[in-house]
Amino acid sequence: MNDDSWPSDASFQMGEYAAKKGRASWRGKIVGWYRTDLTALGYAIESHYEPGSVQIYPATAIEPWSPPLD
Repeated sequence: MNDDSWPSDASFQMGEYAAKKGRASWRGKIVGWYRTDLTALGYAIESHYEPGSVQIYPATAIEPWSPPLD
C-alpha cells in the first residue's frame, strides 16, 4: 500500500500531543502513523523533551497530553 494520506480511523492528528499510558513517561508530538499485522493503527511520537527522538506506540497505548507552558 502506498497511500500517504492520514488514516480515516485515526483518533490523533499530525501535530497533536500524546503520552504513553501507564508508567512510561514518553510525551510529545504525533509525527506519523503506521500499521502492522499486529497493530491496527499506531503512531510515531517525537519526544517533547528530547527533540529528534521518536518512539512508536499502538493507538491503544497512548492518550492525549498537553505540554507544560513555558
